[in-house]
Amino acid sequence: MSDAAAQLRDTLRAPLPAAFDQLGDADLTELDRLLHAAMTHRAATLDNAIGTSLDFVPRLMRPAVKKALGL
Repeated sequence: MSDAAAQLRDTLRAPLPAAFDQLGDADLTELDRLLHAAMTHRAATLDNAIGTSLDFVPRLMRPAVKKALGL
């Protein structure tokens, strides 16, 4: 298994499908980069959604809600 395939496997946290053996290192590296970008975007979007949702919680209750959510 190439370094690019091993990196992608680590990113996915799962074994790669058999069809991925047909991809070159450049393709595997690009797929890994795209997955990292998608995960970063998802995390930022989720953080923004959590922050926005706290606007609907009364100000005095926000510390308790944050503590319950582990923020």
